[in-house]
Amino acid sequence: MITSKFNRRGPRGRRSATMALAATIAGGGLAAVLAAGTASAATAPAPAAGIAPGATVAGSTRVVGYTATGGSVWLRNLSTGALTPAGGHLASAPGLLAEGGAVLVFGQGPSGHLWEASCSLSGKCGAWQSLGGTITSSPSAAVFGPAPEEYSVYARGSNGAVWTREHTLGGWGAWRSLGGNLLAGTGPAAAYVTGDGPYTLVTGTNHELYVEGPGVTGFNPAGGRTNSSPALTAILAAQGQPAALIGFVRGTDSAGYYHRFIANTPGWHSMGGQLTTGLASFTQDLATIPTTFVYAQGTDHQIYQDAADWAAPTPGLTGWRLAG
Repeated sequence: MITSKFNRRGPRGRRSATMALAATIAGGGLAAVLAAGTASAATAPAPAAGIAPGATVAGSTRVVGYTATGGSVWLRNLSTGALTPAGGHLASAPGLLAEGGAVLVFGQGPSGHLWEASCSLSGKCGAWQSLGGTITSSPSAAVFGPAPEEYSVYARGSNGAVWTREHTLGGWGAWRSLGGNLLAGTGPAAAYVTGDGPYTLVTGTNHELYVEGPGVTGFNPAGGRTNSSPALTAILAAQGQPAALIGFVRGTDSAGYYHRFIANTPGWHSMGGQLTTGLASFTQDLATIPTTFVYAQGTDHQIYQDAADWAAPTPGLTGWRLAG
């Protein structure tokens, strides 16, 4: 039974969409001095229980990030297994975004500000900087322009709405609200699929999923049911399959679920597993086949991965296994 209604807002005047979504889409106080270099798995702290991982792909290198007990952030290069300490003192899951050969790390600081650091794949991280704002969730980020420096960051604000800040070649713009009313403790997921800009997928206060973006008026219901933050990625057109958004979520039965937002695969489909956090995801083309990678904590608080190739509308899932 729905006990609270999702707050929908009107259109934001974005450019017209080039991909139509089907009707089925019905911290101040952060440490500034960071340790550099890599560490072994034996010396690195474990992920803090109940905090979702972050994930991205930089070039051909898959990277998973996690927040350890105490708030420090660690990045694992899944190609080499190397762990990089990014420092910091986050109160949320890290949001990761590849920028060229670097990985940008975003997170909620202890005073509610959004913080950012940049790490190289060689294991060096720069100082954290505050991006201001007052956020109450883990952030996510997505590219919106042709240049890697053109990206947006999203988070839940203190009023429950989605707030975003854009970075361009000229630097950071001002914070602005996209509306909505997110479930407390959950953050938005974001993904870019067309030239019109990113989409966001959120959990409403009724525990159902909603999507907004180019060609969508306000937040539209996407079904499903969760208590956690969702993940969102996009696959481009390949091998006769159209471009599409792919959403991932931890269901109320703790299993993972996916939803391909096109008309011939409506609804959420189980990926199995016993997950304890929200998810993170990205897409990487392997031998020209779009492949999605999804990450979440299991019941042992370790980070698990499930991959799926999208050569057909129904994906080929590998099943959940330890990441790295």
